[in-house]
Amino acid sequence: MLFSAHVANTSVLSALRRKTPQPADVPGLRSARTALCAPFSPGVLPRPQPGREGMVAAWHDDASLDRFLTDHPTGRAFADGWHIRMELVRAAGIWPGIDDDMVELAGNKAKGMTGPSIAVTIGTAYLRTLVPFIRVNSGLEDQFLATPAGLWGTQMTNVPQRLVATLTVWESADAAIDYIGSGAHGAAVAAHYDPVKDPTGHTFVTGGGFFGFRPLASFGSVDGRNPVSADLLAGRL
Repeated sequence: MLFSAHVANTSVLSALRRKTPQPADVPGLRSARTALCAPFSPGVLPRPQPGREGMVAAWHDDASLDRFLTDHPTGRAFADGWHIRMELVRAAGIWPGIDDDMVELAGNKAKGMTGPSIAVTIGTAYLRTLVPFIRVNSGLEDQFLATPAGLWGTQMTNVPQRLVATLTVWESADAAIDYIGSGAHGAAVAAHYDPVKDPTGHTFVTGGGFFGFRPLASFGSVDGRNPVSADLLAGRL
């Protein structure tokens, strides 16, 4: 299975009207979630970019994604931005829309991995815990901004679907794991995550999890920059 993450600057109206592609309508698509983006920033409240869209998706193969980017209206919109193709190497929880065992799919692929790593956290938010979630998430953003090994990242939110996600680029897989277990993030995991009670979420979200990826290929740019450049990719196995 191939995974991809996409970020594109479109327009406010287009972003608000965008419908999430469905597997029944897109050959080779296993799952897709679209959202508006907000960069990590200091302070409590997020600062959304209404004209910036993000998507995370799973595919049967590269050919399916290639067809989507050229033949589908949403694919053509994202083709003008940045996207990365990825292999799953770590998993905790479920990937929305997919019944496969993500932990089994990841296997031991992270063992011996070098070079950059991509992390995706995703889930469905509980509205009743929205305020404390924003407060806790602010601390995680501050920690990411202060972590040199965190190279680039964005929040992704789809309010009608109650989707909340983050997409981050790391110098290495170990750096991402260190971030998860330390500082504000480590404290949040200890306080709000009970895998026995809900292995697909925690106090604030459900129906998702944490996923680590090996980048395979990166295309295009966002704000004139490719967050996973060819030089960075050259360091991976």
